Amino acid sequence: MKCCEMYGGLLRVPVQLQRKARAADGSGGFSVTWQTYATVRAHIVNRPGREVVVADRLTATQTIRAVIRYRADVNETDRAVFKGRSHQIRSVSNVEERDKWLEIDLERGVAT
Repeated sequence: MKCCEMYGGLLRVPVQLQRKARAADGSGGFSVTWQTYATVRAHIVNRPGREVVVADRLTATQTIRAVIRYRADVNETDRAVFKGRSHQIRSVSNVEERDKWLEIDLERGVAT
């Protein structure tokens, strides 16, 4: 995608960006939870899915590209949630290094 091909009117899908956080469990330990740090709007493009065999099990995954306005705080350890489904962030690209748009490749169907 080129920077000039994108405009704000295409950002139609609300997406929650989430990051792992530690929460005290009351017994001196902690549990890991996902906390939303931003809710943004995105242009979503479905990409071809695939099936792979992992540990003698057939597993299907779906790849999705989300384009959002530029944010410096998004990284590959985060996840995106939209339409009630969690998606692991696989890559984050600053389109043409212009700090205007981010292309985020997401994968659904994998452990998060």
